[in-house]
Amino acid sequence: MYRIASFPPNEQGRDFVVGDVHGHFKLLAKALDHFKFNTEIDRIFSVGDLIDRGPDSEDVLNWLGKPWFHAVRGNHEQMVIDGISGHGDRPRHIRNGGAWLYELTPAVQDKLLEALQELPLFIEIDLLANKTIGIVHAQAPIIGLNNDWQGAKDAITGKLGKQVQQQALADALYARDKIEQQDPTPIKGLHDLYVGHSTVPTVTRLGNVVYVDTGCSFSDGALSLVEISSQSVFSIGMTT
Repeated sequence: MYRIASFPPNEQGRDFVVGDVHGHFKLLAKALDHFKFNTEIDRIFSVGDLIDRGPDSEDVLNWLGKPWFHAVRGNHEQMVIDGISGHGDRPRHIRNGGAWLYELTPAVQDKLLEALQELPLFIEIDLLANKTIGIVHAQAPIIGLNNDWQGAKDAITGKLGKQVQQQALADALYARDKIEQQDPTPIKGLHDLYVGHSTVPTVTRLGNVVYVDTGCSFSDGALSLVEISSQSVFSIGMTT
């Protein structure tokens, strides 16, 4: 079941989007301190890839349990789901930072599987100005030539058939062709779409698509957060 999670406007606090965390939750906590994040009224949304490579991947269960923290599924979450359920490529996952998973007890793995399977593929956030923000890990699945968010939603939820759904899943988790082609065509039906997966030196806008994965877990990379309403960006380096 591939689902979409929708959120109403935040009428009291602020909303943030964070790039790929890759097991660096202590770094994320420092970044939230920078913004004086208020857990009573603020919310943070992740573009996925919360796990693998970094030292704190197991903390994902703690973070996903926080009522103000929300995430879409990334390809690294999918590799964990596949690894635990017996359908994955274990050597490939280990090469990509997944060794920690196979050191966990079966009971913890089961909890992890349940939590990650619940993650939506898309998140939608309504803003007070009658606009909608979208979040997907890699790229919005584009069906036909419309560059339309509604079409992407219909594809991922299976309304356009199983074959289209599987292609949409691959696009949502893995695709990079839009940024590789430097395609500025906007995604219709959204004010902005936030994505991760493709590493950029700084938070980068291409049309109405905002790339926020600035290479957290690489020695020369950083973890970046964007405050949605002000577009304020904060990046914290790996050596901080």
